[in-house]
Amino acid sequence: ATQGGMAFSNASVCLVHGMSRPIGAHFHVPHGLSNAMLLPAVTAFSAPEAMTRYADCARAMGTAGELDTNDVAVEKLIDELSSLNHDLKVPSPKAYGIGDNKYFSLLETMAEQALASGSPANNPRVPNVEEIVAIYEAIWA
Repeated sequence: ATQGGMAFSNASVCLVHGMSRPIGAHFHVPHGLSNAMLLPAVTAFSAPEAMTRYADCARAMGTAGELDTNDVAVEKLIDELSSLNHDLKVPSPKAYGIGDNKYFSLLETMAEQALASGSPANNPRVPNVEEIVAIYEAIWA
């Protein structure tokens, strides 16, 4: 935990953290869990603007090989993150028990709150409100 804190103190946090805060605030989901819910979808959203960096992560994790193209490596990374969530039984917001009416009625508010946090500005691909809403929709089920 200390090393993680030191790392993000230097590099800051990005879109996943900005989007997870409103989930926690509105639905009392623990911050780490909401981060996990979001990570595969946010990685898929972000990767087109930083393919080499995400591919390097996949290779460092052993998910992709040196001969894999960056596109293939990133696809493997996203698949691995999804598999990890499955193995760890990370629920979707719906499976966590969040009501669909409340969740969907708050999407734009949560997106605006995520942007206001400042974290999305550190992301390789900086989203707008509509793109954040689409990510929240994508992780629902």
